[in-house]
Amino acid sequence: MTVKTAYDSENDSMYLDISPEKAYTSVEVGERRIVDISESKVPVGVEILEASKFISNLFGKTVSKERVKHILCNVTQKDAIYLNFEMTEPKKEVARFAIPKLYPSPVVTV
Repeated sequence: MTVKTAYDSENDSMYLDISPEKAYTSVEVGERRIVDISESKVPVGVEILEASKFISNLFGKTVSKERVKHILCNVTQKDAIYLNFEMTEPKKEVARFAIPKLYPSPVVTV
């Protein structure tokens, strides 16, 4: 499924809209990565702060803010939610980032 991607180069933040459901709460899943979750506990969006740094680390090379603007993303779900980032210029390159599925915790309630 192709994801609607919004990138703010001034703040270097990216938002990936992965579901039409509305966000109910947010969970930080790593440094500078926040997942929005619906009331039915389904991930609906992902915010990435310092997106150019994150994308650069993901691809293993420096990726400019200008280039981050044009990155495509799609989502696949299996044992985790996979964000598949794609750069097409000068050649096609793909990098994948996994977000673990959320499970109910006996200790913490979301």
